[in-house]
Amino acid sequence: MLNLNVLYLINYAGKAGTEKYVENLIRILGKNKINPFFAYNIEGELSQKMREASVPSLQISMGKLSVFSAAKRLAEYCRENRIDVIHAQYPRENIIALLSKRYYDTPKVVMTNHLTLRLEGFSGKVWRALNRHFTPKNHCIIAVCNEGRDIMIENGVMPERVEVIFNGIEPAGKPIKSHSIRKELGLSDDCFIMTILARFAPEKGLDFLLDSLAELKKITDKPFCCLVCGDGELFSDIKDKVSELSLEGECRLLGYRTDTKEILLGSDAYLCSSSKNEAMSFAILEAMNAGLPLVVTDVGGNRDLAETFIQCGFVSEYGNTRDFAEKISLLINDNALRDKFSSAAIEKIEKHFDLYKLAEAVYNAYN
Repeated sequence: MLNLNVLYLINYAGKAGTEKYVENLIRILGKNKINPFFAYNIEGELSQKMREASVPSLQISMGKLSVFSAAKRLAEYCRENRIDVIHAQYPRENIIALLSKRYYDTPKVVMTNHLTLRLEGFSGKVWRALNRHFTPKNHCIIAVCNEGRDIMIENGVMPERVEVIFNGIEPAGKPIKSHSIRKELGLSDDCFIMTILARFAPEKGLDFLLDSLAELKKITDKPFCCLVCGDGELFSDIKDKVSELSLEGECRLLGYRTDTKEILLGSDAYLCSSSKNEAMSFAILEAMNAGLPLVVTDVGGNRDLAETFIQCGFVSEYGNTRDFAEKISLLINDNALRDKFSSAAIEKIEKHFDLYKLAEAVYNAYN
């Protein structure tokens, strides 16, 4: 059987979870199942990686005013390269891919929607109308979590086209703990280390995180420290709030780090404080792969990760700082519970979030 020619279409070729999703599919399926191609609008880390991997790439403008010209150029490229499948990331890319079929009808169009965003107001009405018109023309639409499926259907996506295929990660087996971050930061051996990998953006709920840590400080006398790894537009604001709440000893803002694997292996738990838009977090998957118990907000795919199938952590309502703090406190005070959740996280990755099994499911969606 000949390999499929699959073009991956994304607006911003940056360094977040969606880009990792595309990179993983190209790396795994590109070995013996597909010939990968790549099209994007805005340069970033992923487009650089594609060039380094010699993946044929096309840069096209995908702004609001260039949708039709983008579709036409995409169709030309698909014709030239005999593309069988266009795998679009997000709704805008999906519409461009479907419009391209006006000029070259051969490719099947598959979309993965990585968001859990409920549409509201006038723009919501517009997108629901667009979804009702366009999504019946899709070959398949992939939701990366159960809530994502439900929200897409609410947003006008044709239910019969939607299939849930979770994000995945390569199982690492039993983790080997690292003490490098504890030594680097001068944290005591009895300090309970929590980590969160997040952009400093409103939807990541870092204000809520700090309020929860302040609450935790009131209810435990045991030493703890939360490490926040990432950068973004709210970095200065969050730094100021750490000072306002006198959390300098309990929360360290580490900025963008390239050694997050080591940091996770040196942690005792993983937190996610997102308020919205958290579909199926690669950061949480990486934390589970490192054997970390979870305390996460009940948004997007977080419940699938922490509680569905096998429980490896706690889910808390966003905004309830007391509950979030109390669930962290349970992990701080119960070594047996931490060990139980740690083993469960590793088992869950192997049974339900194995990247190779999920990549195979995506490949089957192309056919």
